[in-house]
Amino acid sequence: MSPEQFVSSSFWRAKMKTYFKLMDVDKNGVLTLSDYEEIANRLIQLQSDSSKDEEIRKMCRSLFQSFMAGGEPVDDNTQITEEDLIAKVAKMVSSTEPSVLEVGRKKNEIFFDIIDTDHSGQISREEYRKYLAIYTGVEQPDHADQAFDSIDSDKSGSISREEFVEAHIQYWFEPGDDRENPPLPYGQLADS
Repeated sequence: MSPEQFVSSSFWRAKMKTYFKLMDVDKNGVLTLSDYEEIANRLIQLQSDSSKDEEIRKMCRSLFQSFMAGGEPVDDNTQITEEDLIAKVAKMVSSTEPSVLEVGRKKNEIFFDIIDTDHSGQISREEYRKYLAIYTGVEQPDHADQAFDSIDSDKSGSISREEFVEAHIQYWFEPGDDRENPPLPYGQLADS
């Protein structure tokens, strides 16, 4: 698919705007490296093992550079507007390079391990609520439950690694809403 096909999908744009609003930690209208450093610090709170702290920081910085900044170099002055994010992510997810999809999968594998705090190999509803509240900085159990239910595709009451990774890949890499209940890992979509 071309970047234009992603950008022209109102559903995909709404997903990107939702993500942007949640990740703009300081609510200044741009995404910055400091937003992602704060997100890393929040995710570290979920861990009982401080040996993963640096891996989490590195992953958040890489997420900002690889996807939000479209693979371009970043520094403390890099600012990504909502429209920049939409254009850069559309370009990244439409890439024919298999490495882009693989990077997306790898990052979501790391996120799964962060969320699965009891190391059961499954994410419980409570683990997901706690993660989403920390990740987004907003405790909204209803949104977290909606997100959880949209990812739990087999309705088992827990999220497997495969369900988690696939839901996030669909969220980012599929432009349209061709399914009745698409995965919405961040909860209800923000108003466009």
